[in-house]
Amino acid sequence: MTMKELLTAVVEGAVVTAEMQEKAQAELAKMAAEAEKRAQKAAEKRTSEDAPLLEKAQALLSDHVVRTAKDIGVALDVSTPKATALMRKLEGVKVTEVTVDKRVVKGYSL
Repeated sequence: MTMKELLTAVVEGAVVTAEMQEKAQAELAKMAAEAEKRAQKAAEKRTSEDAPLLEKAQALLSDHVVRTAKDIGVALDVSTPKATALMRKLEGVKVTEVTVDKRVVKGYSL
C-alpha cells in the first residue's frame, strides 16, 4: 500500500485494515527516526558553535569577579539569553544574586 492509497482510504472513510495499520506504523517509525536524526544534528551544531564561546567565557570569569549575564553577553558579543544559556553549560560556575539598579539579577563567577 502506498502513502497515497492510505491517505485516500482515510479521507474516504474506509474501514481500517491490517495493511493500513502496518503502513501507518511504518510511516510513524520513519518519522520518529528522521526527527531523532534532526535533533542529533542540531545538538552537534550547537555544541560545535558553543565550544569557542565557552572557552572565552571561562577565560572571562577566571578573575573570579561576579558578572551579570548582560555583562558577559556584551563581552562575548552574544545576546543576554545566550550568555545565560552558556553559563548554565559552563561547569564550576557559582551563581549569586546581585543588585543592579534596584533589581536583583543573577551574577556569575568561578
